[in-house]
Amino acid sequence: MRSRRIGLPILFTALAVASGSAFETPAEAPFEMKHEPSALWSRSVAMPTPSPSSITIEGVEVDGRFVPQAVNIDYDGAGPGQAPKTALPLGENLIGRLPTTAFRPGGTRGSRVVGGASGSSLQGGDRPAGVVLETGTAHFPREASLTLVVAGLDPTKPVGLSVVQRGADAPTPSQAQIGADGRLNLQFSPSLDQADAFRGVVISCPPGEGSFRLDSISLEPDRPASRASRVGTWLWTAETWLAQPGQIESWAVSAQLDRVFLQLKIANGEVSDGTALANSVRRLRKRGISVHAVEGDPAMITAEGLDNALRRVAAIRHYQVSAQPDTRLGGLQFDIEPYLLADFARDPAATRSQWAEAIHSLSSAWGEPVSVVVPFWMLNSEAGTAAAAAAHPVMSDLTVMAYRTQIGEVSIVSEPWLAWGTLNGVPVRIAIENGPLGVEVHRTFIRAETGIVLLKMEGRVATISLFSEPVEASQDALAYAFHRETRINPGRISFMNDGAKLAVARAELARLLVARPSFDGLMIHALHESDHDLGRAPPIPEARANEPQAPDTDL
Repeated sequence: MRSRRIGLPILFTALAVASGSAFETPAEAPFEMKHEPSALWSRSVAMPTPSPSSITIEGVEVDGRFVPQAVNIDYDGAGPGQAPKTALPLGENLIGRLPTTAFRPGGTRGSRVVGGASGSSLQGGDRPAGVVLETGTAHFPREASLTLVVAGLDPTKPVGLSVVQRGADAPTPSQAQIGADGRLNLQFSPSLDQADAFRGVVISCPPGEGSFRLDSISLEPDRPASRASRVGTWLWTAETWLAQPGQIESWAVSAQLDRVFLQLKIANGEVSDGTALANSVRRLRKRGISVHAVEGDPAMITAEGLDNALRRVAAIRHYQVSAQPDTRLGGLQFDIEPYLLADFARDPAATRSQWAEAIHSLSSAWGEPVSVVVPFWMLNSEAGTAAAAAAHPVMSDLTVMAYRTQIGEVSIVSEPWLAWGTLNGVPVRIAIENGPLGVEVHRTFIRAETGIVLLKMEGRVATISLFSEPVEASQDALAYAFHRETRINPGRISFMNDGAKLAVARAELARLLVARPSFDGLMIHALHESDHDLGRAPPIPEARANEPQAPDTDL
């Protein structure tokens, strides 16, 4: 998953002419046409506004060659292309993120702000004065138990601090005095409305000639890290998992897991190796580790795909009701990503609605609520929000794919779901990525008379095609020429099996995210995936495609 983007996130269809094949993007130069250019790759995208100024084709590098995978459109920051507002990160110094404005009474000595690398110096005058730290386009995290931590030199006189709604005056006296520990407890209203979370920090300067230097201000959890041990992972190779119960038990205990999700092998309407599964479940249960089944396929929202999924659920259900209490599964999880389907771009709202209906059908077949996996950006759209609300009654819990390696970014992208989980009483796990990723490449093309990219509109759906040679624009097709290439460090998305870095992130995320009542622990995709392939999974598209992307300046 990725973070915000200046342009509108475009969710593509699987309409590839040469999908999965690596090739070099041809250079554009004057040439003599001797044959018809061929389309190397194509995608259909939902596009509310025609004639974008630029198109970015995103892919990976394989053996030095570019493999396209996704499309993003930049709408020049207008209308639908505006980036969604995000929460302030937890555990970071926010000085650089909070625009500062001094206020002073006219005609008298007022506040003075002196900028510096580590903060600002404030000096009061004869009448009330101070500085307002605005949240700008960000907002305070919602549904969180937080403490505002302020650090700086000891004030020569008392300094007041208040957190108020945007545009409101600070109370007199201030809500708190910045003392030796520089802490202030914050209370947040139970609302998902971002407007309720847009607040400013008002620091009231000391009266007279006092001064105070503010070095840092951060949001820290006001709850103990009691959920630090709650970490789970997915295990995708059923045969390996079941054949080595002792080894898996030792591995899971040493990795400090509390649950594992297993993709079961099913044949002839039954769970294969049911006896081995029962033995493994029993052994892990004794160590405080629960075993869950996981199922997932984008086609599960289609009639044929859902029928197949229901047959698999029936087999798992048969195992569950036949098993001894200490060998039963802890639950059933579904990772259904409808945005990977060809029809998604043509009607995202209908596809999302089908997703919610499928979750209901699968839960009914299972006989109880099910666990659900979602991308972090799903709540950015009305269709995604509506689908989440529709599926909520049959959710036991959900896991949010927040694949980032920077702690602040993980806290930002997971904030909407953690707030949603608190309001709806749904436990939320935050997933991070540990598996290998290739070098990601973004190639941007701009409008031109001739180019190797063509855009054709049909209603509100555009087909973006990449050609072997430059082609001319026509009455029914816009041409785009190569402009620039951006290479993205995969270490921004995945911990790449760096055990030391992952351990630090596990501890810090558990410490910070516990501020949210809905937080139920972490999930790690491909945890120690090099250990005998026990955690290895096939390449997963949710890690790089069909999602809001970060602007180049954020890379």
